[in-house]
Amino acid sequence: MTIEQAIDRADRLRPNQYSTTEKVRWLSELDQQVYSEVLLMAEENWKPVEYTEEILDQDNNVVETKTTIDYNNLEPKFTFDGYDETTPLSTPLLIDDLYANTYTDYLISKFDYYNREAAVYNNSALVFNNQYTNYAAWYRRNHKPRSGKVRGI
Repeated sequence: MTIEQAIDRADRLRPNQYSTTEKVRWLSELDQQVYSEVLLMAEENWKPVEYTEEILDQDNNVVETKTTIDYNNLEPKFTFDGYDETTPLSTPLLIDDLYANTYTDYLISKFDYYNREAAVYNNSALVFNNQYTNYAAWYRRNHKPRSGKVRGI
């Protein structure tokens, strides 16, 4: 699901007065949570740190380039810096399509929260939390957890 698809679906299901910029910011918050709480917990999303060293001659000319792979230090295979108003709306979101409704449910719960509709918000937040919990559990079941202490996070 893309940013645009999530926003369009939420807008169809719950018409609202919030700007696209605000909705993109909310989706960014959710994907930051997904990145740090779910994706970075899987071993496959980490890689060993590579160091490149240049060996110079006496005139400071590069004679050889040596790459060292440090398996004791890991870094994320990809980073997530969030979305903002310059992010293309065609950008894919981080949660797999199987659980893409999580985004719609999140936006709807945000609408209800900021509309100060407490009873409706409690219900929509519950729906979102169930979706998010199910996604996180599914991801953890299907992806090997990282082992040991990971530096650089």
